[in-house]
Amino acid sequence: MKLRYWGVCILVLMVFVLSALAFPAASGQAQGGILPTPTPFPVDNLEYDVTTVGGSPETLTYDHPDQDGFVLGQTTVTSEYPRGMVFTLAPTSPNGEITEITLFLRYVHGSGTRVQAEWDEAAGQWIAHPWATGEGQPAWTHFDFTWRVRDETGAAVDTEPIAADYSDPTREWFRMESPEIIVYWTGFSTSNPDWFGSTAAEAVAATTPRKIAGFGEPISYKSIAVIYGSREMMNEMYGSGISDETAGGFTSSDLGISVQYAPYASDDASNIEWLSHVITHELTHLYQYDLMGGNQGPNWWVEGSADWFAIRPYQYDARLMNLATMQDIPSLTEQVTRNMVQADGRPYLVYDMGASFINWLNMNYGGIDTIRQIIAQMQAGVDVYEAIEQATGKLFIDLQNEWRIYLGYEPLDLADIDPAAALQPAVDPLFEVGDTVTLPPSPPLPGIYENPGPDELYTGQCFANTAVEILQVGSLDGVDYYQVDCMGQIGWMTRDQLVGE
Repeated sequence: MKLRYWGVCILVLMVFVLSALAFPAASGQAQGGILPTPTPFPVDNLEYDVTTVGGSPETLTYDHPDQDGFVLGQTTVTSEYPRGMVFTLAPTSPNGEITEITLFLRYVHGSGTRVQAEWDEAAGQWIAHPWATGEGQPAWTHFDFTWRVRDETGAAVDTEPIAADYSDPTREWFRMESPEIIVYWTGFSTSNPDWFGSTAAEAVAATTPRKIAGFGEPISYKSIAVIYGSREMMNEMYGSGISDETAGGFTSSDLGISVQYAPYASDDASNIEWLSHVITHELTHLYQYDLMGGNQGPNWWVEGSADWFAIRPYQYDARLMNLATMQDIPSLTEQVTRNMVQADGRPYLVYDMGASFINWLNMNYGGIDTIRQIIAQMQAGVDVYEAIEQATGKLFIDLQNEWRIYLGYEPLDLADIDPAAALQPAVDPLFEVGDTVTLPPSPPLPGIYENPGPDELYTGQCFANTAVEILQVGSLDGVDYYQVDCMGQIGWMTRDQLVGE
């Protein structure tokens, strides 16, 4: 799936200050009140290779063996990035005319696309042109391609899979390959590409043992990171006239690739180190997609663990401790905001809360073995909250409150975590669980709440005169609330909403 995580975290990483790296203790709180963050593993005998690729048109040729009398001949492949790739084939069949040829492209997780080839009379070849309008396909996408050739009798053969890359002939790129990753970049670190190449290779190598310890095994393929030197370069892939001024990139498990742009195309040390952090952050997302499937957890876990497994943990505890002097933070059981600016003038609270809580668990409840147990439970389909409770033997509300107190916040009560669980018996119950109630004729679009309570915002709407089913009943501060099923929408309504004022 294409999940666009990096686009929203690229700016906040630039404003963070690198924290000092300290070796983690087994448990407990560090001197000075801030817990240490994990230290990268030492890297001996670093293996990597930096080469120059792209920058000029190139046509690749591949010979196919004959099959069942079909003479398949030769495929030519020419990249016209950012407007796709041109594949040609001119096979013959002993049975008669070739009537249909299909090009199949397959990515690392088995997904892909197909393109019907068209006969070009002037060229005397069948031509397939995937991504002809750009279609958001990034440079250096890796794939396997096959042809299916069918003749007028219905007989068909498939060619063998051949590996290829969607190269960029329009500009020169640098390519670094290490045992764990392939990184392409253009528009920066041109005078000394080995500096960025070696820094990126070392960052990935130094964080891979901890990823394997946490996820239980390595990622199943060699991932790719593509870094453009500007947003304008990156936006070329989206088609003529397209310019997304907000996108910072994306990470795709189907493609096995992370794509972003470097806002500051400079060779200073902080930029090189920051980009290495980006690569290891995004690589964690690919681990999540590859090894956890659809149960990756809420956003604070997804982004928090990506930052926690990355090469340069930032001062998330320091930021949260500072925020505690200005504002409260939401419960981790709620939707933690991503873009909203907080009282300290900075957004992206979800990253800091997630990384801080995961690091706090690591330091106080068993280290990486506990993180591994949580992820293993999630891999088995357990939600993150139950997984954390099983791994630690404590209720999530108690764990969260310990962490909040460590940061300087007041503990939460049950109503803060789960308002429905804090409900008392109804004061004047008019309906019971299982009853069906027809809503009054006014208002025409009555709202429903996600949780019971006077300060909740509407999260959905029903229609007047609609029959709803009562699912739960309870009272909060003297007001009766009813959880209803309104045409598939589950939410809460007050007594007055059900009967009319």
